[in-house]
Parts: sequence; structure tokens; C-alpha cells
Amino acid sequence: MLKFKIGTDDFKKLRDSNGYFVDKSLFIKEIIDGNDVTLFPRPRRFGKTLNMTMLRYFFEKSHEDRSYLFKNLAISNHPEYMEHQGQYPVIFLTLKQIRGETYREVEMQLRKLVSELYNRHSYTEKILDTDIAKSDFVQIKNGNSSLAALKNSLRDLIIILYSYHQKPVIVLIDEYDSPMIEAWTHKYYQEMAEFMRSWLGGGLKHENAHALYRAVITGILRVAKESIFSDLNNLFVSTTLLPNTISTLFGFTEDEVMQILVDSNLTDQADTVREWYDGYHFGSKTIYNPWSVSMYVNLYPAPPGPHWLNTSANTLVYEELSCGGIEIKRDLEKLLSGEEIRYPIHEIITFRDIGKNPANIWSFLYFSGYLKADKPRQDIRGRSTYRLSIPNKEIGFAYESFIESMFSKPDGGLDALMDWFSEYNPVKILEEILQGLSLSLVSIYDLAKLPEAVFHAFVLGLLANLRSVYDIRSNAESGFGWADIIMIPRTSEYPTGYVIEFKSLQPDEDMEKMAEVALRQIQEKRYGTPVISTGIRTDMIRHLAVILQGKRVIVRE
Repeated sequence: MLKFKIGTDDFKKLRDSNGYFVDKSLFIKEIIDGNDVTLFPRPRRFGKTLNMTMLRYFFEKSHEDRSYLFKNLAISNHPEYMEHQGQYPVIFLTLKQIRGETYREVEMQLRKLVSELYNRHSYTEKILDTDIAKSDFVQIKNGNSSLAALKNSLRDLIIILYSYHQKPVIVLIDEYDSPMIEAWTHKYYQEMAEFMRSWLGGGLKHENAHALYRAVITGILRVAKESIFSDLNNLFVSTTLLPNTISTLFGFTEDEVMQILVDSNLTDQADTVREWYDGYHFGSKTIYNPWSVSMYVNLYPAPPGPHWLNTSANTLVYEELSCGGIEIKRDLEKLLSGEEIRYPIHEIITFRDIGKNPANIWSFLYFSGYLKADKPRQDIRGRSTYRLSIPNKEIGFAYESFIESMFSKPDGGLDALMDWFSEYNPVKILEEILQGLSLSLVSIYDLAKLPEAVFHAFVLGLLANLRSVYDIRSNAESGFGWADIIMIPRTSEYPTGYVIEFKSLQPDEDMEKMAEVALRQIQEKRYGTPVISTGIRTDMIRHLAVILQGKRVIVRE
């Protein structure tokens, strides 16, 4: 059976070991035909580093012949492009491991990375014709240069390599925004942005164009131009929103996944793979998460799981969602209920602006791989808006995990939620859980003004953890109205159905009377009809009223 070499993102190592390779070699053609400086923002684990190392081994001048690596790949059918193989000096750097809680830590790691780069090209030192240039080169190589020399190190090495080889240079910077995300998380963003603006933006700016053949940059986000790329007038961004020839070169296409399943004798698993890992839209193409597909194939017959989610702490995603206002909470409820929301996608954002409005937050989640965007249309202001939805089952787990991490209490709040369903009289347990939830929400929102829909959204998020045993429906058409939450048993282990109605009160209103109103509403409007239609007896359906007043919650049956 086919096995992927999980974690191998070096193209040469993969090819030399006869590892399974999904052919993306026409990426090389796109780079040759493309722009001088191109940024490819794509979600993590979508093949960026593997593609970048492929470019390196294709273009880089080397004492060894590397053309064999491309034998039988699509690019080998294009002799006019194969003429570029092994013809250029290449600067290759991946910043994915640059992490630290302080700017100083990250600067030291960058010094080490640049030192290794200069040592790799130490053969060029002999052409330096001034003592200052030689001194700077040696100090950078030894990792003890001045900050000014470090900031100019990329620009200087491009010029040095060009002078030595008399050929323009190819620069490949992988995961350029990893230090930026780390800096934002740990509150040293401004220092990091200033360094990256000088080092990366300054190194690739237009006046170096004679020495630069191509620069290719990958990352997750397109960080706003004023943040890093203010000196870069020649930057082209390959977007995932518009149809283009690059769309299929990151991630797996439908045809590629079907071929993988054929090669691994797993064609009967196509629906499972589609349900769990499909659903992304790059341009007009449907794309699968390549990491998760590879993991699923390797681990089969183990059941599908959230493999991609386990590769990152998702700290920034959780932070932005948890700090979002009322509109975010309402939208989150819709997404958890399997519905769509519609917003413009802001392709150019700064980290400091991510949380300022819902469109920025959802744009960030889209570029990070947590949303599918399709069906664009113009709103009344002429802006392009997109239908946003959870792309697949794996990402659905991410949102459920987010809710769980926000509201699971150290004393076992989520375990108590499970206990609720095994107790004969669960009202008291549920009331305790929801009271704890309301207190947790104090730090996020002014509960005195909290609409029931927002509280409803977070309760729904908690209940999402029980989808394996309950069919959970939100705002479902039931009888003569719309029930807030209906829970239909999937298993005999939990045979009781539930209908839950929410009410949010002003300080001067009577909670007990409103509970009676809510319970009467469930009865009179026959909200239990969908549960009964599945064969559940009426005496096995419990009606619950959840009444919220400020920080206080009561549950009545």
C-alpha cells in the first residue's frame, strides 16, 4: 500500500528516497513566466515548503547534476523551461522555526539563520574589494555583526552573488510571516516589523532588480504593505480568491486525491476523505488539505481525525475569536449550525487591525485555512462579498475545540455536561454548567446587554461536543415556529430528546414567570415535533427553559 513520507518537506530527499510525490513541478513554469517578486499566501501545511525546495533544486547552480530529480515530472516535457535548470545562484531561507517570546530571542535566531546562509556562500568572500565589506561579511558569517549589517544582509548577499556568478539571483523565502505571527502573539510586533521591513523589504526592492531574477515568498497572510513591504513596488500577490493557473499548485485537487486513493487501494474511502478534508476553494478549484489526506492514507484503517489541527496551537485564531464582539458571536453560531455567513475578504490586513471588525476576523480565518470562501457577489456598496462556511468536518472540530477550550473549566465543566445526559434529573447540573458559562463570558462581553442569541451561540458550541450521540439543530423549524435548540438521540445510550428555549431578561423582569412562558411556548408551538417524528416517545422528550438575566442563569423544566 502507498505510504507518504510524513514530515519530509525537502524535495530532493523525497525524490531520492522514492517517496510518493504529487507532481507540482509546473510551479517552476509559473515562476519563470511570472513576476519578479511574488508572494503566495496559503494555509499552513499546504505544501509550501516542499514547493519551495523544489524550486531551489531546480534553479540552483550546483557541482552535482540535479536534473534527474525532475525526470518523468510534468516540467520535463517542456525543454524550453528545463534550460533554466541549475543555472542560477539561489538564496533559500525558511523562517518557519523562528520563534520566541521576546524580540531578542528571535533576533538571535535570525542571526544564526543568516550566519548559516553566509557560510553556505562563503566562497564569494574572495571577490570583496574593501576592508569594510570583508569585515561585515565575516561578522555576519560568525553571527556577531551589528544590527545595521544584519538588516542589510539579504540585500548585500544578493549583490555579492550577482557579482560573483554574473547571473541574476533567485531568492526563496519560505514562511516569511512566521516571525510576525510570533511577534504579535508575544507583543513585540513593532520591533519585528521594523526589522523585516529593512531586511526583507529592503533586500528585494526595485533598485536591486538588475541583480534579482525572481523572488518567491510564501506565508499564511498578506501582511499590509506599510507593515513590511513599504519599499517594495514590484510585489505581486497570488491570491486564492481569483481564478489563476497557480490555484492547483498548493494542496491536492480532486483528481490528485482520487489517484492517491487508487494508488493506495482506498477508492472506497473517497466519500470519507471528501467529507473530512475537502472543501477549500482556491480560485475556481476545489482543493483538499494535503497534510490531512496524507495522514489519513498512512494511518488507515484508523478512523479519520483532525490531523491538521494537531500541528499547531492556533493561539492567534482562538484569541481573535474570543475577543470578538456580538456580531462575531452571532456569526459563530451560524457557522456551528452549518449555515453560511457573507462578508468581504480583506486581502491586505495588519495584525493590529485583525480584531477591529468582523470582516477582518473572518478574512484572517479564511487565509489561515478555517473557512471556505465562494460565490462572490457585489453588495450595495459595490464591494465583493463571499459566502463563508466551514469547509469540512476536520475544521468543524476546530471550532468545537475553540468553544471547549474557552469554556471548559478546570473542575471538569465539560465532564459535567456529559454527566447531565446520564442523570435522571439533569436540570440542576445543566444550571450549574450554564451559570459557569455566563461568568466566563463576563470577560468577553457585558452580560447586562447580552442578547439571548449570543449566549445561545456559546451553549451551542458546548453542545457541539456531543454530536456523536445527538443530532443537534439550532433555530430549526418545528411545529408552528422555530425552536432554539433541538437534540435528537443518535444512540440508545442517551435515549432522551431535548427541546431548549432561551430567554434573556431585563433586570426588573421575573425569571420564574419567564421560564413558565418559555415552557408554554415549547408546548403550544409543538417544538418537539422533529424529535417525535424520529420515533422518540413524547414521555422521552424533555422541555427546558434557559433564562438569562445579567450574570444569573436558571434552568426550568
